Amino acid sequence: MKHKKNLRQMLKSDQGLSLAEVLVAVGLTGLLALGCTQLALASFTSANYTQSIAVKSLNSGNANRLVTTDMENASGFLIPGKSAQSLSSGVCTSADSSSFASGAVNPLVVIQYSSGSEIGYEIRSDNGSGSLWRVSCPTGGSASGPESMIRNLLPTGDSPVWDSSVTCASFPIGGTLQTANCSTDTWLTSSSVNPGIVFTIPSTLPGKSVSVVAQSIVAARNSG
Repeated sequence: MKHKKNLRQMLKSDQGLSLAEVLVAVGLTGLLALGCTQLALASFTSANYTQSIAVKSLNSGNANRLVTTDMENASGFLIPGKSAQSLSSGVCTSADSSSFASGAVNPLVVIQYSSGSEIGYEIRSDNGSGSLWRVSCPTGGSASGPESMIRNLLPTGDSPVWDSSVTCASFPIGGTLQTANCSTDTWLTSSSVNPGIVFTIPSTLPGKSVSVVAQSIVAARNSG
């Protein structure tokens, strides 16, 4: 009976938490919330960094894979240069005379196969930046096949950086890689004289969220 009386008195008591107890509870809650916030921020930062690295790797890996695969079984390749005559010789590009003359499209290299088909790499300029595109020409100089953008946020097609972006490469046995300027507007068909290229893609323009450094791709023809 006495036990029940004491229990009723405790239940009826209107005594609440003391100020000290409230302050302790608020402090612990704040510390817990701060820790959770810092953990979330660290997770978001790590995720963004990982995404940035993945984008860089994807951009670099795709370009290297495509160029080296395209060159492997090539029967010849052409360095168009900036001469308009390159457009009249069946070059695989999306450019017409006006877009070529204005610099809106700059063909960099065209790869030819024994079947007569061609693959072209070109820079398309728009809104102050350039993008590297791969176009396909199943019947030669008509870009009627699939196309894909390889890299964007690059210098525009009229930038001098593209003048030396493709050089002819030789691979001496036991020696070091040799490079030299290719003959302009000429099909290079000898695998022994012109076995491959070094294709240098410049870094993306500054101030971009996901920047990619300059990349040099060494691509050789299979002369065996």
